[in-house]
Amino acid sequence: MSNRAGVTNSCHTNAIAFALFRNHMVIMPSVSQEDDMQFDRYLFAQMLRVAFAVTVTLVGIMWLFQTIRILELVINRGAPLADFMVMSVTVIPLWLTVAMPIGTFIAIIWVFHRSLADRELLVAQASGRSAHQLARAPMALGLLVTSFLVFNSVILLPFSFSIYKQIQFKLRNAIPTVMLQDNVFIDVVDGMTMLIGKKYDDGLAEDVFIHDERDNGAIVTLTARVGQFVEKDGQPAVILQDGQRVELTDAGNAGATLLFDTHTVFITPRERRQATRMPIEMNEDKIRNLLDPATSPSPGYVDQRVAEGHYRIVSPMLALALGLVASAGVLFGQIRQSTWSRRTIVTLAVGVACIAALVSSRSLATQISEFRILIYLSTIVPVAIAYGMIAWQAFRGQQVPAARQPRVAT
Repeated sequence: MSNRAGVTNSCHTNAIAFALFRNHMVIMPSVSQEDDMQFDRYLFAQMLRVAFAVTVTLVGIMWLFQTIRILELVINRGAPLADFMVMSVTVIPLWLTVAMPIGTFIAIIWVFHRSLADRELLVAQASGRSAHQLARAPMALGLLVTSFLVFNSVILLPFSFSIYKQIQFKLRNAIPTVMLQDNVFIDVVDGMTMLIGKKYDDGLAEDVFIHDERDNGAIVTLTARVGQFVEKDGQPAVILQDGQRVELTDAGNAGATLLFDTHTVFITPRERRQATRMPIEMNEDKIRNLLDPATSPSPGYVDQRVAEGHYRIVSPMLALALGLVASAGVLFGQIRQSTWSRRTIVTLAVGVACIAALVSSRSLATQISEFRILIYLSTIVPVAIAYGMIAWQAFRGQQVPAARQPRVAT
């Protein structure tokens, strides 16, 4: 509160000097460089806090919807809570690519709106600050967010999403041990029935009985004192210790008995091939691999991967583009409280159009390679136009008159 009061008082002091000289048709701004930087820091701090709050809110909403599916997978597979926590966290960088630019856009509009309602923006303009000077704080925020999103797109997203997909693959191909109950016969897969005497949380089980009919022409019965549920060669399996294996033909007229110290049984359906995870998920691949057709796992994925690579390069600039659009929408032309609602609606519409243009250009580029240039134009054009509007406003040297001059206290 003290910082805000100090900035406001400084602006009011400058506005008084401006108002007195304006009676003589003379405009003489009295803004010191220190006051100017103080106001920039004040706006930047406000925008940064609001952007953080909006981003956390958006990520929280997406997290709630996504974790329902993650939680269902974890519970059905009997996975530990640690897997749920890791999967919930490692998917967040993917959402940040969308949430942070939107948070920046909303924060700039909201802070400018509050500054206008408190007459801070009007006083700042009356004291001689140009549109470019007032846009320094939102541009700094846009550059800061863009820098982080570059790091996110190049390093953080591939690393975290790779961990997410590895855990997801492990759970989807693991035996749902949650189905196993003490002293209850369970059909774990088609053709295999299992009974355990006691199950522990670490995948260990005692007094294991398995009835296996997956091999046509033979019935296998296994008993063991101890069993350990594991993943081996990409497939769920149980390692039996200290037991015996009895094999009979369907007719029951021939068989064999084998005593073993250790025996591994794979728990997969009949005629199931070994599960292997193909690296075709684009979010976990590096940008240079996405742009290289030779690294595509299939020729049918080349255009889609290349388009995703270009999108990963350009998407961080969306934060800067939306920040400049919000600044230009507020600072270009005259600012009146009576027209603020209409100005805000137009700015929001342009921001939504920028997001839609980037997403649509990526979709078009996956179908037609010649449209890849649209991915870059969807962000470069808004940045150039919005910054040009702000620079032109400052170049003209025209101070935006307020609808009502602030009163000078005596």
